Amino acid sequence: MRTDFGELVIEQTIVHSVPARAKNDPRDYTVELSDEASPLSDKVQSALEKRLIKILNAHACSVTEDPEPKSPLPDWVRDFMAEEQDLVDVSGHLARHLQDCQTAANSRGLLVVSLVRLAKQRALLLVKLEQETGMQARRIGGEGKRTFDVQFYADLLFTEKANVFKLALFTADGAEGDLLQGWAADRQRSNRRMAGFFLHDFLGCTFTEDPAEVTGRFHDVALKWVNTRLSEPADAHTRIEYTMAILAELQSTPETLNPREFAGLHLKGDHRMEFITHLADNGIPDRTFAKDTELIDARLQKMRVEFANGAFLVAPLDAVDETVTFEALEDGRTMAVVKGEVTDARGFAPPGGRSKATPAQTSATSPVEDSRATDGQ
Repeated sequence: MRTDFGELVIEQTIVHSVPARAKNDPRDYTVELSDEASPLSDKVQSALEKRLIKILNAHACSVTEDPEPKSPLPDWVRDFMAEEQDLVDVSGHLARHLQDCQTAANSRGLLVVSLVRLAKQRALLLVKLEQETGMQARRIGGEGKRTFDVQFYADLLFTEKANVFKLALFTADGAEGDLLQGWAADRQRSNRRMAGFFLHDFLGCTFTEDPAEVTGRFHDVALKWVNTRLSEPADAHTRIEYTMAILAELQSTPETLNPREFAGLHLKGDHRMEFITHLADNGIPDRTFAKDTELIDARLQKMRVEFANGAFLVAPLDAVDETVTFEALEDGRTMAVVKGEVTDARGFAPPGGRSKATPAQTSATSPVEDSRATDGQ
């Protein structure tokens, strides 16, 4: 299920206030429900669409309904797509369900539910936003109807600093199968995974692909492309540069990885589309996926550079970046210069004997079994 988020258009928006739950407080905190959609000016709608599209492109991960334990949300989404429930009804169910899923650790906030069109198909967008981040909501009402007069402040709402919200998007085609499919993003994570109450309890979903498995495949497929595509001696410096970028990206703090964004930042010219195509051909998503390095942590600690004469260098990635320089020589060879204090010198016999030299002048990899004590080789 692939969709261009740039085609997202908001048609209706309704806002409900979801109070915080106080720990050990027996009082019932009632969800403040709206009775009708909130009025949005063209300016507000356009600015909101642009910000949401940017977030979806950068952070949304593919999710699939998890039948156990069962959440009522997927059934409500299916009813909405079939037009058996309108926006007011389904959003009210969602707001109450969100409060039931939250604990005292979750702050008071707003649940913004929108009927949107994505690639001309009906879709439902959910945004959980802390009220303090700039969504200025004032109760208005007429003829017994209650709603929120939502004022949009471009310098506050959904700014780069306003990263304390969660988002989900479901489309009509994602509701056609046995299991609901969609996208979710969580920008309020204190660890490497999406908040469990939001993904599992509220949405009733799980990641479409296991984060640890897809992260491991990205690592292997990306490095294979680097060492295959850049196999000529003249490419040695670029090969090392790309390898370092891949390892650094996997070690970085963000809990998600966007291959297109990575290619745009770290690869050159035609290499970008070649890289993305290679990933797609090997089953790696070209959009954001949840990153989990559990299966490859050992292979991210050091980088190994092999030379055709049998010499090799293994060092922590930060040491390569700070103390090792590579220089292309006129005869096609590469000179590696290591700057640092010498602390030891001895003979060395790697387990399994000496590895075979590769046809290329140099080869840069993330060690699989080379995380053994080979620093300084």
